[in-house]
Amino acid sequence: MNSLTPSMKGSFIAGIGLWLLLWAALWKADDIAELGGIKRWVNSERCFRWIRQHKSTCLIGTEAVNYAHTGLDPLGVTFALGGTLTNFIVIYILLPMLNRARRGNKTIDLKF
Repeated sequence: MNSLTPSMKGSFIAGIGLWLLLWAALWKADDIAELGGIKRWVNSERCFRWIRQHKSTCLIGTEAVNYAHTGLDPLGVTFALGGTLTNFIVIYILLPMLNRARRGNKTIDLKF
């Protein structure tokens, strides 16, 4: 039986950190676009709406990106697993919660 090494734990946390930064960048995309003068082409709410409507496709896409840049070595896989956990929580829990809260309904939409 294999145990998690410190390198694997660090890789897992790094995967979480990378995807948290990417999601935060998407949240701030409108502000970044305004600074860059490309605001008319960027709309983060439209992206989030698409993600909420196509949850499975979005998760599969993020998984493709995860494994395309990490490969299948053990540290790459643990890095991708950290990203998978983050993406699942954001796509299936956080975004629906924020959408419901914005609309005034506090229930969580966990439709798969």
